[in-house]
Amino acid sequence: MIRLDNVNPQDKRATMAIGIYDPALLGKGFGTEAIMLLLRHAFGEMELHRIGIRVLAYNQRAIRAYEKCGFVVEGRERETAYVNGSWHDDIMMGLLDREFLAPPP
Repeated sequence: MIRLDNVNPQDKRATMAIGIYDPALLGKGFGTEAIMLLLRHAFGEMELHRIGIRVLAYNQRAIRAYEKCGFVVEGRERETAYVNGSWHDDIMMGLLDREFLAPPP
């Protein structure tokens, strides 16, 4: 499942959420492919300027996938999620249209 949330037409920004709920599908590139399709639509047809995402700091697989798609780490919010009896940080990441649409070097 992948979606854009909090679409703000005036500021041309949105947040993205993605989840792969079947462990057998992890590590096969489906997440990266879905993200790239969503980004092409968001920056192309929707003409958005910015997409933001939050990810739990321990989710290194997701962070690598987001970085592979061009997202950059913009900050950390400490102890925002209580998961399995422990507090965890959120990593904030973002991607701008010019970064996504720029031709590769």
